[in-house]
Amino acid sequence: MAARVQGQKDVVMLQQLSILELAIYALVWALAGGIAGFYLFYSLNRNPRNGARLGVIVGVVIGIAGALVGIIDSAQAFINTIFVIWTATLIAAIALPQAQIGLGTHDKTVTMRQRIADLAYGLLLPTFVIVMVIVIFPMVWNVVLAFRPIRLRDLPDLRLFSLDEFTLDNFNRVINSRGFVDTLVRTFVYTISGTVLAILLGLIAALIVKDRFPGRNLVRGFLLFPYIAPIISVVLIWKLLFNAQFGLVNEVVDALGGRRVDFLSTPATAFTMVILFQAWRYFPFAFLFILARIQAIPDDLYEAAKVDGAAPSQRLLHITLPQLRAVFGTLFLLRFIWTFNKFDDVFLLTGGAANTQLITIEIYDQLFSARNVGTAAAVALILAAVLFVIVGIYFRWFMVEEH
Repeated sequence: MAARVQGQKDVVMLQQLSILELAIYALVWALAGGIAGFYLFYSLNRNPRNGARLGVIVGVVIGIAGALVGIIDSAQAFINTIFVIWTATLIAAIALPQAQIGLGTHDKTVTMRQRIADLAYGLLLPTFVIVMVIVIFPMVWNVVLAFRPIRLRDLPDLRLFSLDEFTLDNFNRVINSRGFVDTLVRTFVYTISGTVLAILLGLIAALIVKDRFPGRNLVRGFLLFPYIAPIISVVLIWKLLFNAQFGLVNEVVDALGGRRVDFLSTPATAFTMVILFQAWRYFPFAFLFILARIQAIPDDLYEAAKVDGAAPSQRLLHITLPQLRAVFGTLFLLRFIWTFNKFDDVFLLTGGAANTQLITIEIYDQLFSARNVGTAAAVALILAAVLFVIVGIYFRWFMVEEH
């Protein structure tokens, strides 16, 4: 009787899932079974694609049957079952070929191109699974959360992919909130200014150390310090340097007869300081790229320019900088994306106070201060959409390619 009640309960649980949730449930089991079947057949020298097809069917059957009989009734049971399947497959893939059981002749019936393709799929599948778990799944879930009125207290009872409460209120709340447009504009200014300054400082540093001089390697090593040092350490250094009471900078200002300024807490200076910190912290990244490209420029170009009477400034403008156009384009794209998504630097320096609030800090505030998961997801989705548009514009009209 108890078993019948449990079975009815599990059937009801499946019936309560939406079509989207059922599709995702079946897809996960299809992937789990397909991957296991691919590697098992590959180890047995059989067609791994047939193994993947068979594994998809077996995986879906196991997933649905396990839920119906009550074996798979929780997320932990779900994960454990997949782990057991993959472990059993691994053991079989090792033991069966050793025992000469079930071996086929697939490598003798297909072309070399087909065998290379099978190997490529086998090598890429683990990466595909990792990307699905830690990139694609969180992205899809974030999109779903952005359209649902969810607060932090609702998470324990949340159905991951239910669209029962689909709404645009989160986006309306974000777009119509006071200061959102200012925050978005401030994020753009911070990103572009920090990116350009970092590249400019990297160019200057590369030009300084490109030629031989005593201690050049030591200087190059010191130039990498801002980038390799832990963020907590460099933030602490900056806070100590610019402290209004005992900071070194204010001590110098005071000695010169000036007025002490709390650089990181005063709205007139705090935003400039976080931009300067961004440029100082990440210019070594640009420095490495630019220096590597400068050292790859043929010396013949500079020698010919010297013979023609070109001054150092002319060699810089007409030889070095044109050779660096593709590097500048790549650096700008990478640094723009990373800076636009940057959170920890500004948060640790100012916490978003003193006119330094950015979109990423707005996401943090919505999630942990306002405890509104749906609104935080909506802000994150807007951030991703804006970045997607900007990167698309860059690739369409501003992309510089190496010739």
